[in-house]
Amino acid sequence: MEENMQKNREPKRLNRSAVTIGVLAVMSIPAAYAADGASATSTPAPSAANTPAPATAPVATATPQPDAVPASAAAPTSSAPEPASAAQPTASMVPAESSASTASSALKQKTTDTTSEKSLDQTFKAAERQYSLSKQGSWSVIYDFGYSYYANTAIDIALDSSSSTIDRFRIENNAQHAVTNTFTLQYGLLNNLTLTGSVPFVAKINPPNQTSAYGLGDVTLGARWEPFPIGTTKLPLTFFGSVTAPSGDSPYDINPLTDLSTGQGYYSVGGGVSTRKFIDPIVLFGTLSANYGFDVNGLDQANGDRILTTFKPGYTLGFGFGFAYSLNYDVSLTISYQQSFAIGSEYDFSDGSISKSANASAATLTSSLGIRVTPKTIVNASLGFGLTPDAPNVTLGLSLPLDFLGLGHQVQ
Repeated sequence: MEENMQKNREPKRLNRSAVTIGVLAVMSIPAAYAADGASATSTPAPSAANTPAPATAPVATATPQPDAVPASAAAPTSSAPEPASAAQPTASMVPAESSASTASSALKQKTTDTTSEKSLDQTFKAAERQYSLSKQGSWSVIYDFGYSYYANTAIDIALDSSSSTIDRFRIENNAQHAVTNTFTLQYGLLNNLTLTGSVPFVAKINPPNQTSAYGLGDVTLGARWEPFPIGTTKLPLTFFGSVTAPSGDSPYDINPLTDLSTGQGYYSVGGGVSTRKFIDPIVLFGTLSANYGFDVNGLDQANGDRILTTFKPGYTLGFGFGFAYSLNYDVSLTISYQQSFAIGSEYDFSDGSISKSANASAATLTSSLGIRVTPKTIVNASLGFGLTPDAPNVTLGLSLPLDFLGLGHQVQ
């Protein structure tokens, strides 16, 4: 009976050993799998075609361990050293913080980068120069070609002073072609102050009267000033002013029946303010202006039966507005409306009589196309139509910077 009891105890000991071996084997599987995974990450798996298959497949065996041996000594745990292949750090696909900041700064927009707003601003200001300024120390020469055609019909009638008999009645047809070639120098005295000077050369032809004139026009000096830095006000304001000298042939010193003038004949000063608003892809703009002409005295011009001695030009008020649309980075279309009102013109004659001319209004609708022909050169072509009898019927214009001839210096 004692022998049978000994036999019954012996299987129970074997069962505990089997349980211990099973637990150790299960604990060793994750560590072995992690080691194999690390090796597979760092070292590519050999191809099955290049790796000879073993003759006999290995069989996993487990050696029974005594009860006194702790499980931590029998199987590897997380504190056991990893294989050499698993100890090497794996290259990360995520850039380091310094690399990320370097890449971010490289991708940021630079002040020198071309944007649609900068391109539109350049082409718009090339067409509407009263809205533009030059950087301090920059200077440029711009050539402007202008053509205008003006036609009207006037009735010349004279009555006998002692009766109502008509002494003279005739219809006069006037058609005048005028070509103007203007050279303008602009210089950036300050970043917010630009000085300008214009010298025009004028050619006029009146086919009905077979008269013509060629010569220097009226010289103009001007300035543009932007008192508030861009961004400090909702709308940028540009103030402009000019002084015009009567350097051309005066219309009050010639014979109006046989000659034509190339100038206005009097000194004048003018000024105004302009503003603009960018709403990509267009820019809206508007302007207000005023001009005052100084009196011309000491005249001796025959005007019918009277002698003109003094001319008082009076005032001229004007306004304009429009928009420029960006077709692409190098081409823009500008459409503008301009209207002026001449008020208070007066003619004094030697006999003491005074004649006041009716207030005149000239309105013009103009469209211009700005094209960037080189990175630094923008050409503008314009076409305008007169909307009132006092405005020219048709106007054409072409503006071209002469930087390609070396007549300019731009400060970045």
